Amino acid sequence: MSKFTGYEVIDYLYGYITKNYNGAVLLQEKSLDLKDFLQSEFKKSNKNCSIVSITRVLSYYDKIFGDLSEQEIFDQIFTIAQSYGFDETVGTLPTKIDDIMKDYFRYYGIKVKAKGKYFSNFYNPVKSEIDAGRPLLMNIAFGEYHNHTVTISGYKIFRYKGMNIKFIEVFDGWRKNKTYIDYNIFSHSLLSTGLCSYNTLAILKN
Repeated sequence: MSKFTGYEVIDYLYGYITKNYNGAVLLQEKSLDLKDFLQSEFKKSNKNCSIVSITRVLSYYDKIFGDLSEQEIFDQIFTIAQSYGFDETVGTLPTKIDDIMKDYFRYYGIKVKAKGKYFSNFYNPVKSEIDAGRPLLMNIAFGEYHNHTVTISGYKIFRYKGMNIKFIEVFDGWRKNKTYIDYNIFSHSLLSTGLCSYNTLAILKN
């Protein structure tokens, strides 16, 4: 794969490792239990990836919201997103995702810290957030996930020939199963600079 093609969306991780890093040893992993609903299960499915990803993160904290269904959470997020300019042509601007999440929690009187991160790496925020038990959003502007938002649910780190090979585990909203991104390849792509951002969410104690 050239530096211009960027990265591969990996369905079968261990097959990919056997092909590209045969003999690699798993060093560390963590995976959060997120719901696997699809974009197509909600309205405006052509451009609703950010709204669905936000819904997936909020559904992870379902104990806070009691009996709210994913559909009810989505509908509320959808309404807020429209106030920040969502439409079927451009979807949701990544720079507005943290505002949407803040507004949602403000309605319920819950204090949160929601931030967009634009100069980041695997260890911060991906690994640090997952280690803290907090799923996060990843906005990608190139490759197979061109102009798409996915939900990061975990990571795996392997050791191979003296190097740490890092994988991000995601729900992309297009398929039920988790997929993986080879972060070593992704981060060294000439296209990745400035074309990827993250949104983190931490619920604060009142």
